[in-house]
Parts: sequence; structure tokens; C-alpha cells
Amino acid sequence: ALVAALFPRVPALLDGIYGDRPANADEALAFAITQGACSPGAANVIGSGQKLATNRPLNEVLDGEAGGFGGPVLVPQGMNDKVSGPARASERADAFERLRPGVKVCRLEAGGHCPQDDAPEAVAAAILEFLPAVREYAQGDTSRGRAAESTVGA
Repeated sequence: ALVAALFPRVPALLDGIYGDRPANADEALAFAITQGACSPGAANVIGSGQKLATNRPLNEVLDGEAGGFGGPVLVPQGMNDKVSGPARASERADAFERLRPGVKVCRLEAGGHCPQDDAPEAVAAAILEFLPAVREYAQGDTSRGRAAESTVGA
């Protein structure tokens, strides 16, 4: 019932989320969202989120010495997030930057909640610039990967 009540508002909600690139909030996206929500199992999928284990802290997930991933990580962060707000986006970016060496945040001023949709060119450029650090890590050379991190998105 709640999802059905939201159906007429989906296009307007998407316009707000994709404020930086409103063309991405097209009829196809609204249809895909409402179609998926109409699926007979949608309520179970939504409800299952309440049954998930508590998220592990990022410092645990990204700590190679504690069994997490210790390689290079790129976080494209849209700074004009219409869902959580620009202040929260900045806090999130700051938190990622403090985690450990090898985590690089690319702050995208033109990006929003979905930076890969809002600023795909900037995200792609950040990924291409970050790839050498990934290659070096994959080849076992972590020293240069950490040095390269300081230039991505600068």
C-alpha cells in the first residue's frame, strides 16, 4: 500500500534526486522502479532489509590487517547529494579520507546521490586516473599505489 501510494510521486522524487542531470530521471527509470515495486515478491525484498546483519564498520571492511580489503579504493562522492544533503556528503567524504592510506575520495561538485549517473564523465576520468594504483596493487607493488592516490581527483 505504501509503495502504491508513492507511485504517482516517483517522477517528482527522481527529479529531486537527479537535480544535476534531470534527463536521467526519464520515464524509463520511473517505469523500472514502479515495475520492480509491483513484483509480487517486492514486499519480501524490502522487508528482508530489516533482517540483515548490522553493517560492519568501514575501518574493519577496509583494513587489510584485520582481514578486510587493504588495496586501493576509489570513492567518487557527489557533493551535491539531494538525498542526504551536501553537508552529509562532505562528512561522508571526510570519513572515507580518514580511513587509511590507499582510500581516495574524488569529490565531484557536479555529482549528486548517484554520481555515476549525475557526472559519468567525471567518474570515468577518476577511474581511469586511479587504475595505475589498482594495477600496481594487483602486481604486488603497493608503494607506488599509495603515492599515486594523492593525485586522483585533485
